[in-house]
Amino acid sequence: MPNYPESAVGNLADLEEGQVALSRFIVQRDTGLFVNLSRLESASDLIDFVNRVFATDLYFRALDYPRLISLCYDDATSRGRPAGEEFFLAADITAFRPERQALYKALRIEGGEAAYLFEPLYRASDPEQTLSGGAEMGHAAPVPGRQKSSETRIELDIDEFIAAAWTKGVCFGIDLAAVDEGMQLDKPEWRVVARSRPYVPGKDAEIIEQTPGLRRNNAPRRLLGDRVDLRQFETRYPQVAGGVRLVKKTPRTPGVDGCAITGQPLPAPLPKDLDLECLAGPGTRVSREADGEYLVVSSSGFLNIDRDTNQFSVVDKIVSHEGVSVRTTGDLWLTGEVYEQHGEIQEKRIVQCRSITAYADVFGRIVSTGGTVCLKRNLVGGSASNEDGDIIIQGTASGATLIAHQGSIDVKRADNCVIIGRRVVVGQARNCDIVADEVSLDISEACAMAGKTIRVRIARARRELDSVLLVLVPDLSSYEVQITALHKKRAALEKSIAGHRARIEALRGENDVAKYLLLAGKLRNHELTLSPEQQVGWRRLAALVAPVVRTLVQLGEVVNELLAESNALSEQVKAVIDAREESCSGVMCAVEKVEGETRVSAVMVRLADPPLSALPGKDLKVRLRRTDATTKLLFAGVGGHFEWSYRTPPK
Repeated sequence: MPNYPESAVGNLADLEEGQVALSRFIVQRDTGLFVNLSRLESASDLIDFVNRVFATDLYFRALDYPRLISLCYDDATSRGRPAGEEFFLAADITAFRPERQALYKALRIEGGEAAYLFEPLYRASDPEQTLSGGAEMGHAAPVPGRQKSSETRIELDIDEFIAAAWTKGVCFGIDLAAVDEGMQLDKPEWRVVARSRPYVPGKDAEIIEQTPGLRRNNAPRRLLGDRVDLRQFETRYPQVAGGVRLVKKTPRTPGVDGCAITGQPLPAPLPKDLDLECLAGPGTRVSREADGEYLVVSSSGFLNIDRDTNQFSVVDKIVSHEGVSVRTTGDLWLTGEVYEQHGEIQEKRIVQCRSITAYADVFGRIVSTGGTVCLKRNLVGGSASNEDGDIIIQGTASGATLIAHQGSIDVKRADNCVIIGRRVVVGQARNCDIVADEVSLDISEACAMAGKTIRVRIARARRELDSVLLVLVPDLSSYEVQITALHKKRAALEKSIAGHRARIEALRGENDVAKYLLLAGKLRNHELTLSPEQQVGWRRLAALVAPVVRTLVQLGEVVNELLAESNALSEQVKAVIDAREESCSGVMCAVEKVEGETRVSAVMVRLADPPLSALPGKDLKVRLRRTDATTKLLFAGVGGHFEWSYRTPPK
């Protein structure tokens, strides 16, 4: 505790009556003044009391300054305190005499700091001057020519300094150690004696991802053996299951208010909050649980995070607006049922999926495992294939390859394309090679096509190329071979059945066997009753013919099995004949109007030959326009119309 000069020592009894009134929360005891927190309603009450003390030229002796600052500015009130709890404040309150107040100069306040010029102060120690009242207070240095022993250094008081600083506007943040060091200096020096306490900012509310893989990962896709595929990204369209926690909200944390050296509060800004409800899009919901607030997936699907609103949504289809390129996505291998692409699919890029709808031009490859491939615009220089579904192109296909072996292909316009499908419908086709069971073209210009059923409204030539139509006539030889083989097998069965039946009749014609079978029938129908003597004879006869009877039973079972096999062969023959008829039905060609060089031929594709749909593009083009012994010319001309139907040859 600092040393107090004798002149500054006093107690409340030395003060004039009415100079200051103790507040109800100040308790005076023999050991000093205490603050009763149960009576202190707010920190401002204590500040008002301190202001009254210092304003009436008083100060606190042996003040617990840190406790005073804590009670005044740290909101240390009676809330939550035990009843009657008290804290020491000061030894007492005493007078702050004017001559002592004059020792303390003004402080320099700037930039949240207060500085004080410390310098040694002296007073004369001459007894005569002291008695006459001429002692000077506050000389900064000895008078020239006077002995040092005639002056006494004036000791400053830390409690007086606090009171002087408070009245000069420094009500917070005094560094007691710095003040004590400054008072011991032997030469003038500015020292920072008080600093404001800056506020401590709070923490904004934030979301923490709870599931790995929520974000797209544009790193190259890793393969087995530590290899990477530079054409694909690691994760492009995250997929999540129902009930999965996507993110957790961390509530905002309020900051801690600061305080200026004047005692004015420096409030911490209110941290930003967020509402998970605003982030919950379709397919998600907010779950408030014991350990926090979560955004949870409602139903399984593909996760999408909107870049503008940060909204999470889970949908049953992938929707992309970026396009497919080396920079944005790389090649795509998608597992979803539905995919929407609103950007271009660039050249050499591969999109493998199921159902896809492309709203922009496609220059790359689309590989579908089923569903529907729908291109709203154009397919240029690329390809589209569907293993078990349809392909629809509402724009133009140019220099492209379209394959749907098990589905239909519908194109508004096709130029220089290879089109292979079960059913092909084209509005306007130019210089295309087409193979399908059923081909339907509105306008054909220099196209070569092959199909079981061909319908063309207008057939035209283009430059030196004519239109070629090949009607695929079924090869019935395999059916004939199957039918012949089945007939031979059934004839052999019938011969075997006849042999077994002849043997059965021979055995049944023997005397003992015939007699036994006759009597057995009458006994079974209750037409005959045997006497005891006859029963003995019956048993003797049954034992005699038993081996033959067993043979008859076995032969009957064999005949039944052979009859069942023969009936099955008859059904097979009928099925093959029906298939033969079916293969011949619908084989036809119709051209409503011929406006240029057009050839129509019937060609039988033998079973030993590879199917046209399996030929490479160049080989297919040559095969469709080739004329050989298997080709039968049906029509050749530059005008008119043509219609032909295949007739099944007689059996």
